[in-house]
Amino acid sequence: LRFVLGNLADFNPETDGVDTAAIEPTSIDAWALSEAAAYEERIRGHYRDFAFRDANSAIYDFCNDVMSARYLVAVKDRLYCDASDSPRRRRTQTVMRQIAELLCRVLEPIVPHTADEAYRSLHGEDGCVHTAMPLDLAGNADESWPAVMTMHTAALKAIEEAKERGVENPLDAGLVMPDPDGVGVRFTEDFADLCGVSRARFDAAVTEVHVDDLRESPRCERSRKRDETVKERSDGTLLSDRDAEAIGL
Repeated sequence: LRFVLGNLADFNPETDGVDTAAIEPTSIDAWALSEAAAYEERIRGHYRDFAFRDANSAIYDFCNDVMSARYLVAVKDRLYCDASDSPRRRRTQTVMRQIAELLCRVLEPIVPHTADEAYRSLHGEDGCVHTAMPLDLAGNADESWPAVMTMHTAALKAIEEAKERGVENPLDAGLVMPDPDGVGVRFTEDFADLCGVSRARFDAAVTEVHVDDLRESPRCERSRKRDETVKERSDGTLLSDRDAEAIGL
């Protein structure tokens, strides 16, 4: 909650929000929203059955597996380094706002004071989570996301193994992922961020995950990524195209 709320400080859902139905199904935001919708239904079912331990476990799994281990890792770069009003950042903030609303509601029976404090940070001091209606979230994630998450697991294993040959920082690495069925290539935009590396591409010709050592490539002084677009800018700094645009260079 602290991380999500902190990254919504400059977000006004009325003026900055996007239509969640229009979010590209292959984006990590669509995946997170669909996972949130599935967990909302599961958690509410446990509460209806008075299965409070199961509700608590489901909330923990959502926060740990979906949010901390995957989604928040994937989007922190855009939250910190994209231009404040970039479409990608606003899309992510829209989904994070929905997830914050969900967490306030499902945590309310267990930690009511924390849930109400978080809810008031979203709605002002007149807000009250104890009278908030259910959200009924809906997601439109691509059906191939489970396969992509399997690739993600394989990629993390390869990144860990690359540390033995000196690639300690994942941002010093690039990924080449096997993609014999052509599934992964549709998810290229967010896959590097999901894995915490600087670059990622899918190749139908390779048979196993390959980690490129990018330590000799220039590093962006703002995002710390070794993006292909990093170069010296007019003020003498090394920045990627994205980061240069974000600060007006």
